[in-house]
Amino acid sequence: MKTLFALLAATVLAGCATTQTTPPTFAGCRTWDQQAGQGNLGAVSVLSPELARVIGVHEVVTSRTGTGMASVQTTVQNCSDVDVVLSVRTRFTGDRGQTEPPSAWKTVFLPPRGQAVYGESAISQATSRVAVDIYDANRGQSQFAPGQTYQIPAVTPPAR
Repeated sequence: MKTLFALLAATVLAGCATTQTTPPTFAGCRTWDQQAGQGNLGAVSVLSPELARVIGVHEVVTSRTGTGMASVQTTVQNCSDVDVVLSVRTRFTGDRGQTEPPSAWKTVFLPPRGQAVYGESAISQATSRVAVDIYDANRGQSQFAPGQTYQIPAVTPPAR
């Protein structure tokens, strides 16, 4: 009888699990979706909508190197409990438009709840502005694929 009751309870609780298109984020981590419109992050573009719900951008710092070239450093945080792999590049512009080709896409690995710093420097003295593009490196084959869902385990009540 106890086995039957336990089996029935497990079946009912399994039916209570919900699904969502991106993994859940932990409390206190502000995702890109929540940061949208912040003036200090205007130079950043998150190009994958699913990714915007699981990563946050802490800061973007621009400066000049010792040789006078523009430089950028961007701190990105994973707000989820799953690994995230990003492709990141920098675009360089000046007073007359693009000053040099965009940098090559670089792979940045974010462990669960982890952070990483991406940096790039210009090679043209004419560069006065930079913009950072962030893309899901695993798009189409990862956990962030459109239409794919995740099982969120139901909270199991304590045993009596």
